[in-house]
Amino acid sequence: MADTNQNQSDGSSDERYVKAVPVVRSFLESVLGLLGVEVEVDIDIEEDGLHCDLNTTEEDGGLLIGRHGATLDSLQYLTLRVLQAEGFERMRITLDVGGYRTRRERTLRELAHGIGAKVLDSGRPYHFDPMSAMERRVVHMALTEVNGIHTESEGEGRYRHVVVFPDHMTSKGGKGGRSGKGSKGKGKGKGKKGPSKNARA
Repeated sequence: MADTNQNQSDGSSDERYVKAVPVVRSFLESVLGLLGVEVEVDIDIEEDGLHCDLNTTEEDGGLLIGRHGATLDSLQYLTLRVLQAEGFERMRITLDVGGYRTRRERTLRELAHGIGAKVLDSGRPYHFDPMSAMERRVVHMALTEVNGIHTESEGEGRYRHVVVFPDHMTSKGGKGGRSGKGSKGKGKGKGKKGPSKNARA
């Protein structure tokens, strides 16, 4: 019975994704057309949503990506909001230009491992610059591979960022035991600070 319900759920999700494709394509082509960007929108249906490749020139691709993917992230967010406005349930939408997401993830993982080693060596926490939820998740996941440290997210809105702590230090800067992911407070170290939340991302 459980298998039947799961199959029905999967079928319903697939149908929802299929119906979302023309809505997403129309929105992206309209918005990018207004920006004067000629683009071919290639949409693939994945297990948890849609992956959209925006195929365009190298120059326009750089424009769409923006600094550290900020423009691409904003366009991705707007696409989600359009789907919600059209009555679709929340789903995962990933926009990419020329394989940028893959390259950025590789860069973030390398950076995270380097910072993990730095925190272990110095014994002091490190504050990353603010990132999108997607990029914060990459950093969190990469640093689960490093023993002796733990990560949390701090700050609100566009200031939300990842903080890396050595295990002997809590998020309040205290010592004597690991706080675990989700402790509240402010860490000491490089970067911007803000109130932490229980959510990792």
